[in-house]
Amino acid sequence: MKRLKFAIALVSCLAGLAFCLRFGVSAQTAEDDSRLPPGYEEQLEASSANRLFDALPDDTQDALAGLGLDGIDFYKVLEASPRNILDTLFNLLQGGVSKILQSGALALAIVLLLSFASSALPDDEKPRHAVEAAGGILSILMLLPGLSELMRGASEVVKVGSDFSLLLIPILAGIITAAGNPALALSYHTLTFAAAQGLAQLTDGVVVPCTSVVLGLTLVDSAAKDTQLSAIAGLIKKTVIGAFAVLASLFSALLSIKSLIANTADALVLRGVKVVAGSVPLVGGALSEACGAILSSVALVKSTVGGFALIASLILYAPILIELLLWSFMLKILGATGDLFNQNGVSQVFKSVQYAVSILMACVLLNAALLAISTGLVLTMKGNA
Repeated sequence: MKRLKFAIALVSCLAGLAFCLRFGVSAQTAEDDSRLPPGYEEQLEASSANRLFDALPDDTQDALAGLGLDGIDFYKVLEASPRNILDTLFNLLQGGVSKILQSGALALAIVLLLSFASSALPDDEKPRHAVEAAGGILSILMLLPGLSELMRGASEVVKVGSDFSLLLIPILAGIITAAGNPALALSYHTLTFAAAQGLAQLTDGVVVPCTSVVLGLTLVDSAAKDTQLSAIAGLIKKTVIGAFAVLASLFSALLSIKSLIANTADALVLRGVKVVAGSVPLVGGALSEACGAILSSVALVKSTVGGFALIASLILYAPILIELLLWSFMLKILGATGDLFNQNGVSQVFKSVQYAVSILMACVLLNAALLAISTGLVLTMKGNA
C-alpha cells in the first residue's frame, strides 16, 4: 500500500509540476503575453534544447505530438492541459491493460483447476504435492510471457530515461550558466550527471539480475517440497527497495543543499556585477537594463525547457508505472484467491512474483523521481535576475 501511494503521489507530482509550470510561466508574462522577451528565440536555439524531442522513443514522440508538443516552444508548453495529458496516458495504457487481464485470467484458471483437482484427490500427501507443484509451475508459465515483456519494457524505459537525462542535464546547466548561476550549474551538472550514469549501471548490474533471481527462486520453490526460498526472495526485495529509498533521500538532500549554497553565491556575484555596470557613466543604466532583459529571456527559456522535460518524463514513465501497479494489484488478487481456495503453495508463488514486480517498480520510480526532483528544483530555484 505504501508503494502504491508513493507511485500515485509521484505521478500526481509530475502532473502537478507541469500544471503549475503552465500557470507559473503565464504569470511571468502576464504583463505582455503578446510577444516573447527579446533574445528568447536565439537563446532557445543556442541551448540545443530541440534535441530533447528526438531523444525520446517513437511512441512518446507520437504522444507528445498529439499534445501539440512536436518541438520545444513556449506557447505549446503553455497550452498543454492536464486533461489532454490524462487522455494521452489512457490511450497509451489500453494495450497494456488488456495483456495484464489476459495473463491474470489464465493464472486464475490454473488456480480454479488446481482447486478442483485437489478436491478430487485422496488424502495421500504425495499426489497432492505433485498437483500443487504442477499448479505452481503452470501458474508461473502463464504469467511468464507478460512478465518478460514487462521486464523488457521497464528496462527500456529506464535506459531511455537515463539517456534523456544525460542529454537534458548539460542543456539545463548551460541555460543556468547563461542565467547568471555558474556555481549552481556546476553543482547541478556534477551531481545529476553522476546520478544518471550510476542509475543506468545499477539497473543493468543489479535490478535486472535481482529480478531474475527472485523469479528463479519462485520457480524452484514451487516445485520443491518444504522449502522457504520465498523468504530469500522477500529479503532481496526489501534490501533493493531500502537501498533505493536511501539513494533517493541522499540525492534529494545533497542536491537541495548544494543548490541553495551555490545559488546564494551566484546572487552575490551577480549583484556586484550589476553595481559595477550601473556605476559606468552615461551607459551604466542601459547596461543594467540590458543585463536584466537578457536574464529574463534566459529564465523563460529555462522554464520552457524544464516544462517540456517534465511533461515528456510524465508521458515516458507514467504508463510503465501504472502497468507495474496493475500487475502488483493483480498478483495480490491472485494470491488472495489462492488462499481462499486453500491453495497456499500457489498463493505463495504469486506473492513471490509480486516481489520481482516490486523491485522493477522501485527501479522505475527511482529514475522518474530523480529526473522530476532535479528538473523541478531547477525550475523552482529563484533566479538572480
